[in-house]
Amino acid sequence: MTAAALTFDTPRSDATVAICAGRVLLLAGLAFGSANLFQWAVLGGALDLHPAVLGLSWPVAVGVFLIGLVRLRRAGGEAGRRVAGWSRAAVLIQIAVALTLAAAGYATGDWGLMRWAAVAGLVLYAVVWAVAAVRNGSSNMGVLFLVALGGAAAAATRFGTPDQNLIQAFTLALAALLPGLWLANGRRL
Repeated sequence: MTAAALTFDTPRSDATVAICAGRVLLLAGLAFGSANLFQWAVLGGALDLHPAVLGLSWPVAVGVFLIGLVRLRRAGGEAGRRVAGWSRAAVLIQIAVALTLAAAGYATGDWGLMRWAAVAGLVLYAVVWAVAAVRNGSSNMGVLFLVALGGAAAAATRFGTPDQNLIQAFTLALAALLPGLWLANGRRL
């Protein structure tokens, strides 16, 4: 089952919305969690790289995510198309937040405002899990809402430090990667 979750080999007729959503969550957790770990390693000094490479990590993560999303959409049939649409909307919301923060940073001369994009991303996960919990009546999804919200609060307390990226990566592992793996393997939350 794990191989099907990671290689997108489930036949179209077996791909449910839950399985497709799990695959997207798994992809998001891997792509964006890895980007955060990379950011933490560079900022924290674990990787001896020039900080200029940090400008590449997010575009690469978004590119990997969008390419994977296209593959998931094709492999998932109608359920894959529905989930890909929701995922594109979430990515567009996150990009809009980042552009708004960039504009505010430019206007104020304080580019540190861009650090709030990470917190906003975790809040977005919290909102999505809250909506899913209410729609499905699932207390497990309610716990994931609390995990994502707690991660956003914890990241905000470590604002501007490498720890903020480590907290975000850990929160993405708990709120996206693990539930995604669970759902992609055909289990229910």
